Amino acid sequence: MNQMFVNDAVNPRKPIPSKLVVILLILSFSPLCSRALKIPPPLPILPVPSSPQLQWQLSSTAMFLHFGPNTFTDSEWGSGMADPSVFNPTRINASQWVSVAKDAGFSRVILTAKHHDGFCLWPSEYTDYSVRSSPWRYGIGDVVAELAIAAKDAGLDLGLYLSPWDRHEATYGKTHEYNEFYMAQMTELLTRYGEIKEVWLDGAKGEGEKDMEYFFDSWFSLIHQLQPGAVIFSDAGPDTRWIGDEAGVAGSTCWSLFNRSDAKIGGTDPKYSQEGDLLGHDWVPPECDVSIRPGWFWHASEVPKSAKTLLDIYYKSVGRNCIFLLNVPPNSSGLISAEDVEVLQEFSELRKAIFSHNLAENAIIYASSIRGGHRSSQFEPYNVLKEGIYPYWAPEENQSEWILYLNLQESVSFNVLRIQEPIHMGQRIIAFHIEVLNDNGEWKQAISGTTVGYQRLLRFPTEKSRHLKFVIDNSRAEPLISYLGIYLDQFSILTSTFNTGSHGSFNGSQVLQQSTHNCSQTAAVS
Repeated sequence: MNQMFVNDAVNPRKPIPSKLVVILLILSFSPLCSRALKIPPPLPILPVPSSPQLQWQLSSTAMFLHFGPNTFTDSEWGSGMADPSVFNPTRINASQWVSVAKDAGFSRVILTAKHHDGFCLWPSEYTDYSVRSSPWRYGIGDVVAELAIAAKDAGLDLGLYLSPWDRHEATYGKTHEYNEFYMAQMTELLTRYGEIKEVWLDGAKGEGEKDMEYFFDSWFSLIHQLQPGAVIFSDAGPDTRWIGDEAGVAGSTCWSLFNRSDAKIGGTDPKYSQEGDLLGHDWVPPECDVSIRPGWFWHASEVPKSAKTLLDIYYKSVGRNCIFLLNVPPNSSGLISAEDVEVLQEFSELRKAIFSHNLAENAIIYASSIRGGHRSSQFEPYNVLKEGIYPYWAPEENQSEWILYLNLQESVSFNVLRIQEPIHMGQRIIAFHIEVLNDNGEWKQAISGTTVGYQRLLRFPTEKSRHLKFVIDNSRAEPLISYLGIYLDQFSILTSTFNTGSHGSFNGSQVLQQSTHNCSQTAAVS
């Protein structure tokens, strides 16, 4: 367009040339005509997690720190009668605890601020049974404060455990008085130490102890009022639930869905806790707690579990839609022991070696259908190769099959499947399986599983193929997949043999039609 044409076009005293009118009309309407409108996402299926629950779930692992007079008296459940002078760690270093946790890949630390013996690791104004009465730091120390500062500096979340059972407090057994006492101590913990991300409590109590009614609803209201970003753990929630054992093992079917009305703190059916409830009305995801040592407090006579044992527990906790809460108790000097640190470092290296590279990352992916049609990129199947839960593949509604086909572009060996759902849209998948294309050009089912949730990890005898098919067999609504990965685990110890066409239980799933050439090398994890 030359200068004369421009001048003519902007001169209000001259009529606009018809040629320019056409150009302006094209420019005005063409963006609207060519721009593809976004397809709305599918409706979430209830229940769904709250914001604190979602942030909690994304962390995957946390470290528990059992520390107190029991550390020095070689006890697990202290009597509440130990002299406060026994608590005197000479080299306590909360920064070391946090550094060990962070180096091992944990994003949260939870401290036993008060265990069953009633001894407080902070200078509570409601009891004389605390660090204030000990010789440590000349009676002016505060373990909770030191850990809070160290965690904040390292960027780790902080959680606190305040035991409801108190074997020292004189008001224990007097319902009204003790509930006031407990809530007063809870208020101290939740108002002095910055942001608290998890409050941990349980219904543990020894046989023959005083009867005591806990005002849980009042406690929960107080916690959410003082720390709205915190999740509350107990046998029955309200925000996250105990898995029902202290081995760190979830059920092979594991729903975040739960009915809180069917659970009671201190009296919930372990099987119900382990599996959750397909028909549950509440979102109460599970947490798997286990200690690195036989006991929860440090004992000189005990040694830590091996890194491979921790890896097996990882598959059965994080790999089954749970948080893995590993207790690593500081020793009597106030440090995490060197042998525990060594195991944690090896555990971290094993996970990195297995999961640092998705063998499907360069795969060509096809889907049985795509929400909005195959020209839609918003819900395309390639979303499953992106880390995180927010982009996801969504199929069209009212389909009879839900399948992802992966062409890996070269033949690869793998024995671990990782699947994630966008849980902010609800937990959907009830059952699934994977198939591989064998050398005879036939599809062979390799493994099947139930429930996915935030993350599912399945181990199976090693397969080698170029083509993989992920099939969802049943779902509460149209299934959504946010991540799919395959990996090679060369470290898990395998203990039983699979034959061609055999059916065996493996990591809580069904292994089908194992190839003969793999039988001498692979078998099920115990």
